Amino acid sequence: MDNVINTVRETIDKYNMFNPGDGVVVGVSGGPDSVCLLHVLHKLKDAYRIQLYGAHVNHQLRGQAAEQDALYVQELCNRLQIPVFITSINIKQISQEQSVSEEVAGRQQRYAFFFRIAKRVGANKIAVAQNMNDQAETLMMRFIRGTGLEGLSGIHPVRKDGVVRPLLEVKRKWIEQYCKENHLNPQLDETNLQAIYTRNKIRIHLIPQIIKEHNANFIQTAANTADLIREDHDFIEGYVNSIIGKQLKKDAKGLFIPSSFLLKEHVAIQRRMVRKVIEIFKGNTMNIEYKHIEEILQMARQGCTGTAIDLPGDLRVEIIYDHIHLLNSTAVGKKTEKIFYPLKLNEQIFISELNSTVTARIIEKDDLASIELNNFTKAFDYNVINEEIYIRNRLPGDKFTPLGMKGTKKLKDFFIDLKIPKYKRDEIPIVATKTDILWVVGYRINEKYKCTHNTKKILIVKFSGGITND
Repeated sequence: MDNVINTVRETIDKYNMFNPGDGVVVGVSGGPDSVCLLHVLHKLKDAYRIQLYGAHVNHQLRGQAAEQDALYVQELCNRLQIPVFITSINIKQISQEQSVSEEVAGRQQRYAFFFRIAKRVGANKIAVAQNMNDQAETLMMRFIRGTGLEGLSGIHPVRKDGVVRPLLEVKRKWIEQYCKENHLNPQLDETNLQAIYTRNKIRIHLIPQIIKEHNANFIQTAANTADLIREDHDFIEGYVNSIIGKQLKKDAKGLFIPSSFLLKEHVAIQRRMVRKVIEIFKGNTMNIEYKHIEEILQMARQGCTGTAIDLPGDLRVEIIYDHIHLLNSTAVGKKTEKIFYPLKLNEQIFISELNSTVTARIIEKDDLASIELNNFTKAFDYNVINEEIYIRNRLPGDKFTPLGMKGTKKLKDFFIDLKIPKYKRDEIPIVATKTDILWVVGYRINEKYKCTHNTKKILIVKFSGGITND
């Protein structure tokens, strides 16, 4: 008994799992692991000054046995004077509706319930009962299926969302002995003894064979290996996080990062960076496989503008000049709304398609010095224009003479020279007459309409909001 309590205490201290005043929701299935966890934390609660809450989910998969589990948890928490919350969820139905295994559905629903209870009672930690044997099983399962350092780092003692695992360095046989010595009589789930899930097969057949034939101390060895890999993973993850923020940029449709910056790193860092950018864009890397990462890196190495790959979760990755762009594939195919607004002097024009406001006014030449010109505020020789002015999208055949140049240039070639992505070109407003472009907003005015020493009246056009914030 002391062995378990001392090991849990050491684990809590090593990973700083609790702070005085923490509220801790303990997931209790009624089995030996979770019952041991609840009982040990109850013994340590005063030492760590934490408040405990029990939480149990009846998965409705085992009939009367599941009802008995819930009753047992209720009685145990009552005996220990720990508030308990119990719910019943039809995991089989959810599994079918979401097309996931009952095991996955059950885990998702359990954690969702634990977090709901934590929010209700004001708790900031959730304690679950994975132990050292679970760590070994997880390591083997992930290795068999295929994974990288992150997967081989196994079960983490502490998660960023507040989930902690105080039993992670305790062996299962110690837990069973603890329950026996304390007369806890936990419930037994007979499905854990059946080789019906991959984890069960590893637990029942594979690991005992390894222990018998190859390494009698395999459980400890696997746990130590997971710890070493997790430390390496955390170091590399920290390095990637420290360098990626300065290079990652955002526009209206997605994220992008320079290919040259990515490719100068070691290939191990390249893979991590690609996964990190996907995680930042999507919020997760669910269903993103090794082959997807390799395809993206291969596109970056080839550097062919316009090459793209569609990935799970409506993610599109495209090479655009020297950048890797991550876009939402459902938005890529949408056509930009056409805009056409007459420019009116001394009036505010709100362009809903751009979420921008445009103002235009005439000033005397002497007043120009007081105007702050920038990418979205420009001055034009009003006497040269002599036509009605409009705000519109680009049109086929558009051309103009960019400021500082001689002769005309196709607008398409102008965009190519500036390496403006195709999807973005239709979103750039054009200030023009019926016959000529005055201004490619955000970029360049037409040489013909610049102010000179002969200019008398000056047209000031200003865009604000919307595109100016992108």
